[in-house]
Amino acid sequence: MHEQNIIEKFLAALKAGDVDAACAFVAADAVFIGVRAEAKPSVPPYGARRGHEGFRAFLAALGHTFSNQSLTVEHLGAGEGVAFASGQLDHTVAATGKRFFSEWVLRCRVRDGKIAHYQFCEDSARLEEALSAHMEAA
Repeated sequence: MHEQNIIEKFLAALKAGDVDAACAFVAADAVFIGVRAEAKPSVPPYGARRGHEGFRAFLAALGHTFSNQSLTVEHLGAGEGVAFASGQLDHTVAATGKRFFSEWVLRCRVRDGKIAHYQFCEDSARLEEALSAHMEAA
């Protein structure tokens, strides 16, 4: 399967809420990086996670951080073992009620038809601002 098709089907499964179907596109040893590799307790989605369990932990962190999530995919592309997607997100931070809007980019390295490395980038300053009341209490 072509890299672009893999990321497109992966994102479609996530949008449908089918974590098991999304997991089928993830290598057992995959690395997932939510914005930055270093974990930051006040920003639960940050950090590097590994494998299917790490992928599920990443999704759980997103679920705990945001009460409402909207992710729009605007562009997809791929070539030479790498797939890209970009778009916009519009979330509500559960702890503060603040809106978090950002453009985003996803880069995935694909190996043997599965995502081996996932890195999601967004406006981290805006996210930390939306979490600010929560961060002060943490």
